[in-house]
This record gives sequence, C-alpha cells and structure tokens, in this order.
Amino acid sequence: MGIKDLLRFVKPYVEPIHIKKYAGQRVGIDAYSWLHKGAYSCSMELLLNIEGDKKFQYLKYFMNRINMLRHYKITPVVVFDGGNLPCKAATEDERDKRRQTNRDLAMEKLKEGNIAAASELFQRAVSISPVMAYQLIQILRSESIEFIVAPYEADAQLAYMSTLEAEKGGIVAVISEDSDLLAYGCPAIIFKMDQYGNGQEVILDKFFSSTTHVPSFLSFDRMLFTGMCVLAGCDFLPSVPGIGISKAYGLVSKYRNLDRVLSILKIEKRSQVPENYSKSFKEAVAVFQHARVYDAVSKQLKHIKPIPDELLESLDGELNFLGPEMAPTVATAIAQGRLNPCTMEAFDHLPSSRNHIDLTNITRVVQSQKREAASLSSGDGCFSVVSSHKSRKGSKAVEDKQTPSSVERKLINKDLELEKLRPLINNATGEDTIIIPKEAPKVPDNNPFKKRKIEEMQLDWNVSNNTTEQMSVVTEVESSEIMGFTPDSQKSVDSKPVLMVPDGNKRVKKVKRTNCHSSLHKNSSILNFFSRI
Repeated sequence: MGIKDLLRFVKPYVEPIHIKKYAGQRVGIDAYSWLHKGAYSCSMELLLNIEGDKKFQYLKYFMNRINMLRHYKITPVVVFDGGNLPCKAATEDERDKRRQTNRDLAMEKLKEGNIAAASELFQRAVSISPVMAYQLIQILRSESIEFIVAPYEADAQLAYMSTLEAEKGGIVAVISEDSDLLAYGCPAIIFKMDQYGNGQEVILDKFFSSTTHVPSFLSFDRMLFTGMCVLAGCDFLPSVPGIGISKAYGLVSKYRNLDRVLSILKIEKRSQVPENYSKSFKEAVAVFQHARVYDAVSKQLKHIKPIPDELLESLDGELNFLGPEMAPTVATAIAQGRLNPCTMEAFDHLPSSRNHIDLTNITRVVQSQKREAASLSSGDGCFSVVSSHKSRKGSKAVEDKQTPSSVERKLINKDLELEKLRPLINNATGEDTIIIPKEAPKVPDNNPFKKRKIEEMQLDWNVSNNTTEQMSVVTEVESSEIMGFTPDSQKSVDSKPVLMVPDGNKRVKKVKRTNCHSSLHKNSSILNFFSRI
C-alpha cells in the first residue's frame, strides 16, 4: 500500500525519465510489485487453479521487463519479500480478509454469467505466494540474473542496498510502486515504469535542497520526513482519524519535533488517539530506519542503520518488531531462495502436491523469453516494429504478430467463455486441478477482405491455366478507389468472370476475359491494365 497519497503530495518533485538514464549501472527491482502486475492478467487461472500456459503469464510479464532492462545495458537486481514483520500483522490480516471477500464476490458473479465483473474481482483477490516467487527464482537462476530474498521487507532490503557500493552488491536506484521506499530513505526511485522504460523518478535529496518547489521540505531532515509519513498512515501503523498527508506535513513543519507533534496530537484529538499510539509511532519510525536486512558480505542479518543507545533504552531492548533474529545459515538459505521465508520449509521438498513446481512450464517461459530477447532491435526502441502491409512487386510480405492470448480474447465470445467456465463454478473450492481444453475456437470465415483476396487468387489461377503468359498481380493499391469482383451472367457455362474496375471518372468499366491469345494481347495483361489506371 505504501504511504497514502504521498506520491500525489510530492508530485512537484516527480520527473519523467527513461530507464536508459541508468545504462551501465545496477538497478534494484521490487519483485512482488511486478509479480502483482503480471498476475492481474491471469488472476482467474491462478485462483481457480486452471492449468495452461496463461496461468504462468505473470512470469512472462516479469521477464519481458527484465529483458527490456538488459536491452538498455542495465544490470537488474531482483529483491523478493521475505517473512512478515510482527508489527505488520494487522495490515496483512485485513488484506487477506479483503481478498477473500473479493474472491467470494467473484465466484457469485461467475455463477451469474457476468465474466467481466468476475475478472475484475479476481484481480482484486489475487495474491503472490512464496511458491510463485520461487518459480520466478528458477528462471532468474537459469538466466544468471542476480536476486536476493529479503529476510522480511523487500523495501528495507532495497533501501539498505542503495547505501552500498556496487562492489558490495549496491544499487543506484529502485523500480517499484511502493511509496514506502521514500520513508525508508531510498535515494532514487522509479515509479510507474511501463514496458518501454518510461517512468516517473523521485530523487529524495531534492526534497531537502529545493527552494522553489511546494510543499517545501527545507526545514526537514530524514527523521522528520519519516515521522511525517508515519503520521499520515502506513502499513505498520494506521493514522489517527482526521490526519492525512497534508495535516501531517503541517504539524511536522510547524513544530519540527516529533515528540512535540505527538503531544499536540493528543491534545487536539483526545480520545481519538489510541492509548499506546506514541509507543507504536516510535516503533514504526524505528522500522523505517533500523529494520533487519540481509548482508551478502557477512552472510548474516544486520540493521539498515545502527540503533542508537538512546533508542535502544527507550525500547527496553525489545527489537522483535524489527524482525525476529535468525541464525546466519537460515538467513542465507532464505536469501538464496532455497527456503520458504514464511514456512521455513525447503522449496525442493514441498510436501503438498498442490504446490508442486512444474519445471516444464518454467522451461517453456525461459525459451519464449530468449526468443523475444533475441528479436529486440538494436536501436533505442525496445521492440522491433513489423508491418502488416505487403510491399511492392519483388518484396516479401510481413504479417503482424499477435500473441495467442490477444487473439483468443478477440475470438471467444462471452457465451463460449461461460460454457468453458461452468465446470469451474462447481469445483472451484475443490483440491483437484481444473483443466480447460486448449483448442482455440475456429476463426469465423466472415472476413470480407480475406474472401476478396481468395477470389483474386482463384481468378488469376484460372487465367494462368488457360494462357501461355504468366499473369502478375498487384498486391498494393495506392489509390483510395474501391475495387470489386462480380460474376458475369450465366449465359454460358464457359463464360469467364467479369472484372469491374473504376476509371478516372469513377464509373465502372466491364472487361471480359477470354481464352484467346489475341484477346489477351489486345487488352494487355492485368498488371499493365491496372498500371494505366
């Protein structure tokens, strides 16, 4: 979720960029951010456990963006979320209930036959599991792409890595959709990056140095800025009723002391402020500054920043809210993607067949991504452009390429989709895997342009069989005039079709074709005839 309305509030500091700005450098990626985006397109398949290639669309989505970064000579470093922090438990429970509610509503819409509404609700209900993350990890390993699984929050791990040199595993920027990274003090973040590399960049240092932007943060330091974010409401602590980002900014900029702000808040809001709010507030601020992360050099957990003795005393030495301590061997196994950070079970010994990793599907995704990466153009554009128009005489035709999913989406009508999904409605809560036939519906033969092309080919084939000269056909019409073919009257079974061609005055001329060579030479070839017009 991040800090509510924070990006909108700091919009004057947001600048559009292209990711090639970071060519030759290491950029961190919030893995679950991209996984969530990719899962929207296959949310129904994931939640109903429908087997098929579309179920793994989220992997293709992710690798498309990885290949785009590599195309621009950027070294991607993928960071996954680990276990849940204790202070985030309430937020996670609320999200789980909301997802379950959306899933139940989606099933109701599916039973009613409203597939569009069901799909939207399934998107709201989908979540990313460690097993799904592990499937991506297998692909990243096969592609030699650097990754790390954080012990707890990926945002904290990314913020820590932003403070390191490249030789020690450091990164210069982060690609994410989570505004929490600003509260963690991440120096450079790219939000809302599209498939072509265009995004919105926020440089944190500009907040504290700009004299022209409004709102101004000249009187702020990192601690005050983080305190403002916590006051506005975050994943670790909900805001006091009536306190949003604007009000939080006003309080912090006015008093410039977080303890004073908490005192004023208790006076103004009185009973609306929970009894233990001050303690929870200090803990939330401490998470953003001192959360436990994994250090790849020492191969053990450490804090983003060392904890001051004064803070340690005020917390009575209780630091589990920052993430419980764990043995270095366990932390390393999690970081390397060998151990499930939530269940502490090894991924290669999954007890449940339902969570079985299908290496065949993953291999297929890898091969598909390699082919797409090989087709990238050498220019600034990330993808090659192909044309569906045929070239002039002597050139080869190039057809538009469409993905199977887009073609299928266009061809399958709602009734057919509903018929396919009927078995799922009764079995969605079962343990069995549901398999939908993979055969795509046949394309209706109702394309007028395709029919006209077939008639052209048949006509020319008949003429070539009855003449000694090869007839040429013009495949590109530059004029905006309309061309039509109609059969001649059936006076004789030997009669030929009539070619109707508009002349310069837009009147249709009729030209009969015969089997005689003399008639053919008199009227010249079809190519020459069209050329004169």
